[in-house]
Amino acid sequence: MELLVNPTSYANALTLIELGVHQIFIGDNQFCVRNNCHVTLQQIKKLVESKKNTKILVLINRFFFDPELPKLEEYLIALNKIKIDGIIFNDFAVNQICHEKKILIPLTYNPETLVTNYEQFPFYLQNNIQEVSLARELNFREIQEIGANKNEMKVQIQVSGCTYMMHSRWKLISNFKQTQNISDELFKTKLLIREISRNEPCIIYEDESGTHVLSKYSLNLIDYIYDLHRYKVDTIRIDSFLHDETWTVLTTKIYLKALMHIEDREYVKQLTNKLPKDKYSHGFYLMDKKDLIYLNQTVGNYE
Repeated sequence: MELLVNPTSYANALTLIELGVHQIFIGDNQFCVRNNCHVTLQQIKKLVESKKNTKILVLINRFFFDPELPKLEEYLIALNKIKIDGIIFNDFAVNQICHEKKILIPLTYNPETLVTNYEQFPFYLQNNIQEVSLARELNFREIQEIGANKNEMKVQIQVSGCTYMMHSRWKLISNFKQTQNISDELFKTKLLIREISRNEPCIIYEDESGTHVLSKYSLNLIDYIYDLHRYKVDTIRIDSFLHDETWTVLTTKIYLKALMHIEDREYVKQLTNKLPKDKYSHGFYLMDKKDLIYLNQTVGNYE
């Protein structure tokens, strides 16, 4: 099992390489969203030259309109010349261009919420996709079932960092501000949104690609590294988005220690106390069917 980390900057990427992290993912913000490490092609080339034993993956998780495809094609051809170790993508335009241009960079498909069962895997394998990122809404029993039936497919899950919840192309915050005549001063602070059925708010922000909502808590599955290994998960991912360099380096060091001592469950459990101070959650992974909120029950029952 390998550890994949999103650095916070080019300098932080070099630090993670020195730490011996197995994989890092970086990206150019023209071609990706929710990315903590914006780098140019020249910087990617330098990272590839300095990577040692670390694999360099590039994040291309935007959706693309037809007029943007020539620019995407040019970018993919340039990445192929640099000889990166992989691409994490969302839009199948990436896969199609790689097929047409005979670009053989290994592909990881991460549509955030769509990969929920192993019966999808033959289609992905036929389309030259070597790895998929499982939806965060799965629980451990479902991950175990997928691992037992994944065959040649590699599977990845997020184990740390804020979790993606929603992305809309609409400028929802700008539209709300305009229609409600709200002062610009309010929008200079970090914005939170909370639905009535939840105790904790979510982070909401807007950029050129639209409006994004993420959990305010950070995932923490370090206690369950052994189980994930047993369930044949190939890659665990730390997403540093909305976190700083200090958080990223310390979290990476602790997860690397956990992987080195993966059989010593008591030692790994103690590492939880050394993680950066944050509000942590196990997300959906420990949830069972009996914990689900059904739509035919009123919200008031869960306040």
